[in-house]
Amino acid sequence: MAAPWRSQLRQASFRGVGFYISGRDVASGRRVVTHEYPGRDTPYTEDMGRKARVWTIEGYVVGPDYMRGRDALQRACEAADAATLITPWSGEVQVVCSECRLREENTQGGYAVFSLTFAEAGSASTPAGQPRSGALADKRATGTMQVCGDELDRTVRIVSVPAPVLQATLEAMQDVAAAARRIRCTDAGETGFVQHLAASGRLTVSELVRYAPSLILSPFFSPAPDAVPTVAQSRELLAVAQAAPVAAVPVGAGYVRTVTAQNKQAIAAYQHYAAVAEAARAAALCVPESRSQADALRVAIVDAVDSVLERTGSPQVAGAFIDLRAAAVRALAESAGRAPQVYVMHTAAVLPSLLAAHKAVQGRSALQAEADLLTRNNIVHPGFVPPQALEVLRRV
Repeated sequence: MAAPWRSQLRQASFRGVGFYISGRDVASGRRVVTHEYPGRDTPYTEDMGRKARVWTIEGYVVGPDYMRGRDALQRACEAADAATLITPWSGEVQVVCSECRLREENTQGGYAVFSLTFAEAGSASTPAGQPRSGALADKRATGTMQVCGDELDRTVRIVSVPAPVLQATLEAMQDVAAAARRIRCTDAGETGFVQHLAASGRLTVSELVRYAPSLILSPFFSPAPDAVPTVAQSRELLAVAQAAPVAAVPVGAGYVRTVTAQNKQAIAAYQHYAAVAEAARAAALCVPESRSQADALRVAIVDAVDSVLERTGSPQVAGAFIDLRAAAVRALAESAGRAPQVYVMHTAAVLPSLLAAHKAVQGRSALQAEADLLTRNNIVHPGFVPPQALEVLRRV
């Protein structure tokens, strides 16, 4: 019988890049200053607080394609800002990689050894120039789109494959364009999105091999350069993600059917991932009209990211979405704090809309509240608001 602790071990990763660990050291303790006084035999040791934890890890990547993992881990260690470190023996910690030493030997092919030192990231205790949560989510969404694009380009096979595979792959990409055309409307604009739809519709099988798949598909999800992020835009992109098919690779099929199914599966997954990433970006940057709308959008984004984590088998994609989810949730929490609250009032008699709004907001911004009251409750005549439960935005 396996020891219970073995079932609790986790796959090691840093910044979403997986690797193997052969051992680790963790340095911790207290920061102390020992005072020794002249003519006195007894010293005094002053406790200055806990030391920052430092992890020293011996890790490695191995396999026929180890160079890709080696380069990805090295880039992760050299990237700026704190990130999540997961080791088999403990949970997630926010750290900064202070040293990365790589060793390879000609006697051990397909194998690279890393000596890594991570310092506890902690948090600033005094005000500092930190990016807005929306700006951080925007940055992480860009990184997530890059990770998803790399995964798509790595998975889809369009070079040295039979013509039927290329034709089916092109049709799968056109299905993505059709879904985007059918659902998206608030931020399509007349440039970028529309032009790319037209260009992709003219794409031929012979031209397909000239482009990376991510270059063809990513514009279907990106907003127009001058578009203002909105709640509607985020919801549209979530609908595009939900419209992504779930393709399966048939068991025991021949080469052509297998590669075709694998390409369709990768394209469908990219539609799901990219739409969720851009929906999270729009949600983090938009201005919800009320706290309840911000809360509902936060729940929708969390559920959508969870669906990505359930679907993907890539640790890089999963790590990117975990970081994006954290930034988007924080941005939406801040938006909810700034947004007005939906207030429900009950009237017992017919009132003019301005008087009803004045009662609802207690005199503050009554004119603005009146316009919202008329629209939100579908009032036909502003002079005659019938007795009913009325919704109005109250700005605290």
